[in-house]
Formats: sequence, C-alpha cells, structure tokens
Amino acid sequence: MAEEVKAVLKNADAVCFDVDSTVIREEGIDELARFCGKYKEITELTAKAMGGGMTFQESLKMRLSILNPTRKQVDEFIRTKPATLTPNVDKLIALLQRKRIPVYLISGGFKCIIEPIAQKLNISEENVFANRMKFYFNGKKLLNVQQKYSNYLF
Repeated sequence: MAEEVKAVLKNADAVCFDVDSTVIREEGIDELARFCGKYKEITELTAKAMGGGMTFQESLKMRLSILNPTRKQVDEFIRTKPATLTPNVDKLIALLQRKRIPVYLISGGFKCIIEPIAQKLNISEENVFANRMKFYFNGKKLLNVQQKYSNYLF
C-alpha cells in the first residue's frame, strides 16, 4: 500500500486535504462550541450529521443557530485555542510543496478558523476552500454563512 501511495503522490498534479480530523486533530466547530460553552449540543448534531442522519447543510444551519457566536468570540477562539496538527502532516505538505505539487485545504468548516492552519503550513489563502461566517457590521450577531463550497463537497 505504501508503494501505491508513493506512486500516486509522485504523479499528482495537486493534492487536496480535508481539514477537520485530518490535517488537524480536532473538529473546528466542536472546539468553537466548547469555547462558547455549547459543546454538548453541537457535538450531538455533528455526530448525527456524520452518521448520515441529516444533510451537512441542515446540520451546519442547526449548529450555528445554537452556537450563534459573535465575531469577538471567534477571534478570541482563534487566538487562544490554536488547532493541533495531525502528526507529520506538516512534513507531508512540505514535501509536496518542495516537489511543486499544489496543496489545497477543502472543508465544510470555516475559512476564518482554517486560515491560521494554512499559514502554519505555508498554504496560500487562495488554496483554502471553506464556508465563511458573515457578521453584522458590529460583529455581535452572526448574519449568515456563505456555503459557497459545501454544496459541492457534501
């Protein structure tokens, strides 16, 4: 199997990685929920969605209506609770980059949470495809989520 993987990577034009529980050890929305004090409700919905009990879009909408973070909470979460990279993923991505193979991060999670991970891995922001949280001008209430990519991914 290892030889097959090496052959595929050697001939790859690009490599796309999922982020939550793949590039990082955590599920970003679950950790944001823990930070905001709503972990139990959110993780139950995450498990239901991952088990096929509802669509990704339904699950995301329900989780965000429960979570309803402010811009300040999201910024503080990103600043104080950095994600944990999966062991050796940084080495794999660096190897791909040395071989000039473009690397993309594609996620049903949130771009604002994924961007620091991309920076740590030297992945361009333009190679990150994820949902975007949009807040009212004062940042106190979540306006909506731009699900530009998740409709195609899940």
